[in-house]
Amino acid sequence: MNILSAKIRGLHWSQWLSVLGLAVLFVALRWNNFNAPLIRDEGEYAYAAQLMIQGVAPYQHAFIQKPPGIVYSYALANLLLPQFFWSPRLLAYLFVALATVLLGFIAWLEFGEGFALPAMWLMTAMVPLPMVDQYSVNTEMFMLLPLLATVAVYCYGRQHGNKNQHWFFAGFLATATLLYKYTAAPMVAFVFVSWVAEMHWSRQGSGSICKALGFAAAGGVLACALELGFFMAHGALKQLWECTLVFNRYYPAASNDFAPAYLWARLEMFWDYWWILFLIPCAILLEPRRRVLFWLGIFICAAFATSGSCYLQYYIAMMPFWALLNAVGIQAIFSRVSKWMQKPVLWLATLIAAVVVALVVRPDMPWILCPGEQFVVKKMEGVLPFVEARFVAGQVSQITSPDDFVYVAGSEPEILCYAHRFSPTRFITSYSLMIPTPLALRYQQEVINDLGEHFPKAIVFPQTGDSWMRFSTTPTNLLDFMGKFLSRNYERVGGYVKSSGQNGYWSTNLTYSEFRASSLVLYKLKTLDASHDP
Repeated sequence: MNILSAKIRGLHWSQWLSVLGLAVLFVALRWNNFNAPLIRDEGEYAYAAQLMIQGVAPYQHAFIQKPPGIVYSYALANLLLPQFFWSPRLLAYLFVALATVLLGFIAWLEFGEGFALPAMWLMTAMVPLPMVDQYSVNTEMFMLLPLLATVAVYCYGRQHGNKNQHWFFAGFLATATLLYKYTAAPMVAFVFVSWVAEMHWSRQGSGSICKALGFAAAGGVLACALELGFFMAHGALKQLWECTLVFNRYYPAASNDFAPAYLWARLEMFWDYWWILFLIPCAILLEPRRRVLFWLGIFICAAFATSGSCYLQYYIAMMPFWALLNAVGIQAIFSRVSKWMQKPVLWLATLIAAVVVALVVRPDMPWILCPGEQFVVKKMEGVLPFVEARFVAGQVSQITSPDDFVYVAGSEPEILCYAHRFSPTRFITSYSLMIPTPLALRYQQEVINDLGEHFPKAIVFPQTGDSWMRFSTTPTNLLDFMGKFLSRNYERVGGYVKSSGQNGYWSTNLTYSEFRASSLVLYKLKTLDASHDP
């Protein structure tokens, strides 16, 4: 830290100007979308965080597929700014900003002067992905900080004696990374395998290596104890294991959302928007550097960690390492041109970096200049009920009390978050119920039992197929049950009728055509007596 502080104090005024421009770009990519309506993933994490703040264990009472790191992050944001539903986005921006600084530190450690700022500029432009696609806050944005902190400790440690404390902190941070998302394992494993190999090649004995790994394991155990302690105290480790490992064992194949073809399609998309980022690293061949192989390796591991997902947020983890490879390529071009001209052209590296960043940001410009309301409408154009979810949550709040259960059928848990109501079942999204896994039928029966045992005061029924995520081989037990359950015990309060795009209106007396056009329909319990029969 002393080295980093001294380096910051020694920045030239032009470098401070570059840092200022970096901050402006960072804000420009987020100013009109930080308070956009929550998407369903954000609603899922925010609801789990609300449970945790109330002392209730997620996984037991909310089926979350991700490890607990994301729940802790959302809970922290909620505690810091409880009155704003978008507070997790501000915390995520802080995480990304710190991760960007760490990438600059890593670039300086690994390659020296002139590499940090280009890497930071590129990472800032790349994390939101082309067309500012990632304005919402998913696990990967939070995960970047512990991931790059792990890499930074490795880079610092290998230059400063591989001391035991380096391994301990690396183990702690690597475990924290995995507790955000298990798919980070290839990147984390690559770091430690490379580190051990370097110690072996430097003729350090097996005793030293085993001791180092022991300290790394101790750091990992401490991170596990801190993050899993809450769930252990609430007896929720079994459910955590089930949600994040047992179900996820079936999820990739059963959901059809992961395949090599998706990875190829995403790379083609990046080529369409960011072709320059594919070409600049080729310049490294002009000025080969020994450490480039490590960064190429971890970049490949990051690509492998995407699991070939069709979801763009999985590709955020690639961005820091891709940015660093491009920063090295920029310096290689600068070095070769300086040799050709037989003198260093000091402004050339800055010019090359500026051109590359400009080409990367170019697809984002229409979105950067778009007013907030228009950004939301254009980005959420379609049938997904993100915009109206907050309005419907207000209707839910009017007909229920904080002690009443509310069931949101389908996959719109952001409604529970907005309304500050709790679900009678842990299945707050339909994915685990509808994706045809060996567990689906049992999960559907669990929901049926929960609803029969705890009649919710209100039920919100999303009518979009995407919210229910039905498959041709999905068991129909729950949907068959819901039709009878609603007709016997509930009365329709109203629905949000979609007219076109994100435009719509609330209707309390739905006609047949309005009902068919409604994205969200609200039902209220008729009476609460012994005649109810699920």
